[in-house]
Amino acid sequence: MVVGAPKKKGALLIPIFPLQESHLFPGIYLPLHIYEERFKAMLRYVEENKSLLAISYSPEFKSGELFPSRVCGVGNVQVVKRYENGESDILILGTERVKFKKFAQELPFLIGEGEILETDREMPEKTRKELLEEIRGMLISWFFTQLDNSERPIHFFKNVNDLELLTHFVAHYFVPDLEQKQKVLEDDRLESRAQVVWQVLKDLTGPNPKEPAPSAEVLIFPGQEPGKKTPVN
Repeated sequence: MVVGAPKKKGALLIPIFPLQESHLFPGIYLPLHIYEERFKAMLRYVEENKSLLAISYSPEFKSGELFPSRVCGVGNVQVVKRYENGESDILILGTERVKFKKFAQELPFLIGEGEILETDREMPEKTRKELLEEIRGMLISWFFTQLDNSERPIHFFKNVNDLELLTHFVAHYFVPDLEQKQKVLEDDRLESRAQVVWQVLKDLTGPNPKEPAPSAEVLIFPGQEPGKKTPVN
């Protein structure tokens, strides 16, 4: 259940942060720097109302005009650092997927009216176990070869039995195409989401990778203390 989201006649009212290159998946941390005046106002609203914040992938079709995706992730906001000029570093932990039906406010920042999207987790147990083991194994192998100090993330992921969390971690960091990330986020079936990220990892960790690997420097793995970066080579 989403907590901290103001309601209007049963609907959730949540501020929307439109970004051209970012998505928010449940269970995943997203660090952001707030510097524009409208988003400073948005952050004040979030803090005053103890509201969640939505991050909406927003491709730019016209110069300076963003088109927020209706399906996006929402999460809890932690202010990591405040600057004298009013800017802030924040960290968002994704909690849910939400579909917005309309915008309840457009200025000075967007507020959307929407509903939580449920995930269909039904799949054969054999399929779930195989996807879990193979995704987890490929992730651990990647950590071992890419991180200077891989003991902590490897230990964490060895003990993760949540296929959805693994799927979201891979989708956030390893899926290179922004439109494909959005499709994964919008997919209501966990099985098909997991199959997509399985293929992405398979292509990435094979002998002839099709896509460049993500930078290990940007990783914040689940269970990691917020604000601490993963050591890299």
